[in-house]
Amino acid sequence: MTAVAPPSPERHSTEADAPLALWARPTVVAGFVCAVIAVKLIMAGTTALIRDEAYYSLWALHPLQASYFDHPPAVAWFIKAGYWLVGPGEFAARLFAVLSVGMVSLAIFRTAAIIFADRRIAACSVYIFNLTPGAMLGLLVITPDVPSMLFWILSIWSAAELLRSGDGRWWIVFGLFAGLGLAAKYTGLFLGAGIVFWLIFDRRNRHWFTSPWLYAGGALALAIFVPVIAWNLDNGLSSFAFQFGRSTRGLDVFDWTDVRHLPEFLASQIVLLLPGLFILAAAAHWRFARQRAERDNRGLALLIWTGVPALGYFILFSLHSAPQGNWTWPLYAQWSIIGAWAIFAWTPDRQWLRTIQLWTWRAQAPVGALVALVIFAQAQFQLVRLPFSDQTLAMYGWTEAAAALETERRRAGIDTVLARGYGLYGYLETYGRFADHGYRVLPVDEFHRYGFIDLPENDDAVDWPVLVAVHLDSTDPPGGPPPSIASANPPPQWFTRVLRPAADGAPASAIDLYRLERPETPLFGSD
Repeated sequence: MTAVAPPSPERHSTEADAPLALWARPTVVAGFVCAVIAVKLIMAGTTALIRDEAYYSLWALHPLQASYFDHPPAVAWFIKAGYWLVGPGEFAARLFAVLSVGMVSLAIFRTAAIIFADRRIAACSVYIFNLTPGAMLGLLVITPDVPSMLFWILSIWSAAELLRSGDGRWWIVFGLFAGLGLAAKYTGLFLGAGIVFWLIFDRRNRHWFTSPWLYAGGALALAIFVPVIAWNLDNGLSSFAFQFGRSTRGLDVFDWTDVRHLPEFLASQIVLLLPGLFILAAAAHWRFARQRAERDNRGLALLIWTGVPALGYFILFSLHSAPQGNWTWPLYAQWSIIGAWAIFAWTPDRQWLRTIQLWTWRAQAPVGALVALVIFAQAQFQLVRLPFSDQTLAMYGWTEAAAALETERRRAGIDTVLARGYGLYGYLETYGRFADHGYRVLPVDEFHRYGFIDLPENDDAVDWPVLVAVHLDSTDPPGGPPPSIASANPPPQWFTRVLRPAADGAPASAIDLYRLERPETPLFGSD
C-alpha cells in the first residue's frame, strides 16, 4: 500500500467524494486480502500446531459435544469442517481460521463504508486490521478466538445494516451471529451488554425496546446458546465455573496499590495492535467520552458502546490478575475501523496527536507487515533461539516426535501411552491419529477436561503395561514421572527418551518414556 499523508483539515469534507486512490479501490483491497490468505494457507500447512491447537483439534477427532470444559464448541465445528473437506491434518485444522480472514475483512469493509460513508476509511480499516500482530496470529492458529472474532464483527455489521436501513429484521441477523459468538467463547456475553449500552445511551435507538424484532433476535441468540447451558447443567456447571471463576480469582488478595498487571495488559495491547493504532483508538475513545459532537455520530457510537463492556471488564480484571493479550482480539476489527476514522475524519487539536496520526497512516501497514514477516519466518525456520518463552518453537517437530514414539512403543511391544498434561496428551493423540499410528494415548491427570472421550472405567480396561510420557521443554536430565505415577507399586521404570527436533534439526524438547506395569492402586475409575 502506498503511504499517503492524512488529508489536511480543510479537505476532510470533500476528499471522501474525490476519485478513490489506487490503494482504496475495492479490487486492490480484495487483492491484498487474498494475498494475506495465501500466505497464511502456506503457513497453516507447513508449521506444526501449537499446544492449544493440538488439544482443540482432538475435540474434532471425536464425536462433537454440545460444549467442553474449556470452551463452548464452535472451535471444534471449524476444525471438523476442515477435516471433512481435506482430511485430518494441520492444514485442515487451520483452514477455516485462515478463510475467516476473508469474511472478517469483508465485514470490516462493509461496516466502515456503511457508518462513515467513506471508502478510504473502509479500505484503511481492512489494511490496519490484517496487519496487526493480533489479527495476523489470531486468524492463523485455530483457537476459540477465531469464531469469536468472526461472529463478533458479523454481529457489528448486522447492527450497522440495522442503523442504515432502520429495518428491524436485522435484529434476527444480529441474534444469529451473537448466538454463534456465544457458542464460540463466553466473551460474547459482553457483546450483548454492549448492544444494550448502545440502545440505552444513544436515545435515538431507544425505540427498539418496543420492537418485537429486538426480542426475536435475543430469543434466537439464546436458543443457539441453550445447548451450551444444557451441557453445563449436565456437568455440574464445570465450564461456567472454570471460565467465570477467573473473574473473581485473585480477589482474596486484592490490593488497590498493586497495579502491576494493568501496565502488562496495556503493553500487550500496544504490541498486538502496534503503538499507532493503540494510541489513536484510545484517543478516539477519550474524545468520544468528552465531546458531545462525537457521541452524536451514530456509527462511531455503535463501535464504541459495543466494545465498552468487554474493555472495561479486562481493565478491571487487570487490577487483580493478569489478563491474556488475546482476550481482546474480538474487539480488534472495530478498533481498526475506529483507528481508520481517527486518521481520515478527525483533526486532533494537539500537534503530538497529529504527528501520531500521520505516522500511523504511513507506518502501520509496513511495520505490521515487517512484524508478521519476522513472526512467520521464526515459526517456519526458527532462525534464533530467544531467551524467553517462544511459542513458535512448538511449531515444528511434532510429526517426527509422534513417529519416534510409534517406533519406541513398537519396540517395547506396548500399545498404550499415558500422557501428563493436556498439551502433551493433545500433541501425541492428535499427531498419532494424523499419521494413523497404532498407539492409544490416555491422560494421567486433569480428567475433568476429557468428557469428550471414553476414559477407561477401571484399570481392567487398560492394556498393561503402558508407557508414561513426560514432556520437557528442554533436553535437561530426566525429572522423573509425574507424582501420581512415581508412587505406584510397582514403580515405573525408565525406558527411553524421544527428542522433538527444531527446524534446524537440533533438539527442541524431549519426551521421557517410563514403562509401568499395572499398579496395585487403581489409576482409572478410582473415584
